[in-house]
Amino acid sequence: MRSSRVPQALTCGLAVLLVAACTGDPELPEPGPEEEPSPVPTVFDGEAPPGIEGEVLRYLHGDTADVHEILADPLGVRISPVGDALLISSGSEDRHLLHDAATGETLWEGEARFGGFDTDRDGERVLLMAEADGAPFVLDARGERLWEPAEKGDAYLDGLAVRRPGGWSSQEPHGAFSLLDPGGDELWSYEFEAPPGPEAEEGSEEAEDTEPAGDASEESGEGVGEEPDLGVPVAARDGLVLLASGGPTLHAYSVDPDAGADSDTDTDGAAAGDELWTVDGGDADLGLPTSAPVPAPQVIGFYPLPGSEGGSAPEEDPGEGGEDTGGDGETAAGEDGEVLLLRWAQSETPSMLSAHDPETGDLLWTLEEPGANPVVGPFEPAGVAGSLYDDTTGTLLLPQAGGEAPVVAIDLAAGEVLWGLEEDAGAISPAFAFDGLVYGDSRASTGGDRQLVLDAVTMDVVEDEMPAYVEAVTESGHAVLVQGRQRFVYGPPPEDGEESGEPSDGATGSPGAAD
Repeated sequence: MRSSRVPQALTCGLAVLLVAACTGDPELPEPGPEEEPSPVPTVFDGEAPPGIEGEVLRYLHGDTADVHEILADPLGVRISPVGDALLISSGSEDRHLLHDAATGETLWEGEARFGGFDTDRDGERVLLMAEADGAPFVLDARGERLWEPAEKGDAYLDGLAVRRPGGWSSQEPHGAFSLLDPGGDELWSYEFEAPPGPEAEEGSEEAEDTEPAGDASEESGEGVGEEPDLGVPVAARDGLVLLASGGPTLHAYSVDPDAGADSDTDTDGAAAGDELWTVDGGDADLGLPTSAPVPAPQVIGFYPLPGSEGGSAPEEDPGEGGEDTGGDGETAAGEDGEVLLLRWAQSETPSMLSAHDPETGDLLWTLEEPGANPVVGPFEPAGVAGSLYDDTTGTLLLPQAGGEAPVVAIDLAAGEVLWGLEEDAGAISPAFAFDGLVYGDSRASTGGDRQLVLDAVTMDVVEDEMPAYVEAVTESGHAVLVQGRQRFVYGPPPEDGEESGEPSDGATGSPGAAD
């Protein structure tokens, strides 16, 4: 028989209430004066973190902050670097502000959905945005509208617009494609034809016996069976576009509208639609396993090496005596010092990286990764989520799905693994890289999170007791430092000729001063 029993904790609580009832109302403490919240600090306390130079330019919160109202959002804001500017995003609505880091000037503001980052044809970072009705548009780092679709369905790709066949899908990838410049002018159109089936091949053999001489294919200079190798656009840079065939080949074609003139692109005067080069996974120099079908290459991206036009100047090491790590004594990736990085992934086996000269497609080096990585679709756009690149040292931090290290650092000039973030008592999540340093969040197994700074080449800890949290750093070296309940913009002051608003109270004080 089940007995009804009141829990002991409840009976004790009832007893306390009964005693209180018998002894009268308890004496309540007299209400004290209302405690006002402490003011938001307006003076930066301590020295700037490693890699951050300059002075405090302004603070972003509080009644005396001379900033846009979005920074008072009740749900907070998110801040990301875009070129020399800062993207400030509301935490409560689809509202964004592009803020000049040096001057504090508002470059652009509006209500739109933020879809992430991409690049233009020069490799500069741009913003993917969408109106309330879903119509996409792209902003550059100065807030100028770089692109919007000329026709419904046009898609942005690294500074180009791609017009795909109606109803296009990765399962049905063939059809008519057009590549447009940001203004909507056509650069090149082509037909990506499906490979012939067995019946079509039999029919073509019969047609060869009856085909009259002097047909259109001969007039155009293309012989029978010499159709160009084409594909789906997956990446672009300068005057070339990369077409993925769906198989183990990747083709580079010119989309240079100024071919034959004084073009500053790397297509050697090739007209739009001219084939530049092809990378074939079956090439023995790649060294891919032959025990399984050759995979389709995944485009990781284009990367400027130190000392190139798009990269930072390399730091000289007098102890090395100018020793070259590129292998051939020349610039590792052509005159512009840039590399194209591809990944060849197969299930359950370590994936392979290959670096190529974007001008010629020539193989620079190959490197087996520590473990297996996901096999992505053959027509996926370029990039790997979570990868970081430091152009000062030419170090790429590349996430790994397999192996002992979830992230490895790769020297893109030499094609070598420098170090790996292996799982141990704690975990480090790299957030961004700047000027030879990697800023990451450390989560210890014993609890407690902190930010630390690593050397990008050696993985040595540069600083693990940070005076402030580095939230973002722009290409110009301006940083957002979080200290207490305040954000400070720290960096080089505006150059002569740049507009600068009135500084906020305390913004120009010594960064080492205390409250």
